Amino acid sequence: MKESAEITILPYCWLTVCKSFFKRYPNPYASHVLSEDTVHREIKDGKFLNRRIFCKTTATSLPNWLEKLVKKPQALILEEAIVDLYAKRLISLTKNLEHKKLVIASETTEYIPSYFDPNKTVMTRRTIVRSPLKGLTGRMIEKICHVGAIRNAKQAVQGFLYVLARDNGRTPRGQDIAFS
Repeated sequence: MKESAEITILPYCWLTVCKSFFKRYPNPYASHVLSEDTVHREIKDGKFLNRRIFCKTTATSLPNWLEKLVKKPQALILEEAIVDLYAKRLISLTKNLEHKKLVIASETTEYIPSYFDPNKTVMTRRTIVRSPLKGLTGRMIEKICHVGAIRNAKQAVQGFLYVLARDNGRTPRGQDIAFS
């Protein structure tokens, strides 16, 4: 199993981030996202719950031996998002719905207002990748998918910043973004 975590400071207030979160696609950094469908929405106990399914294609090329194991280069991804306006917290949980015999990938992303600056939002992303396959093959799949997940996460942040800037009439600057 491979795990990683990163913290990003977004140069927008939490409510602005929440509004743009559901409009992340399309953007020029996400050409691998083929479609998105909202399958469930509800307000329960003061929280907004939203469930979407994305169809994505492989953003990077796979090694030849892994391409033979992956029958189709597209995958369905489930995203469940919970917005708690009272606690000022947005949590997004994503996981793959396909290729589970090869890899199980999940990502939890939390957005909260910055304690130090209410005009900024702290985004914490945790990624877990594991393969049910044993031995070298499983470890190689985990490594390849984990490296890809980290690369894609950084690209996703750039895409989200593009959408935030577009929605708010701003242009993001590299110095406004902090990664850890």
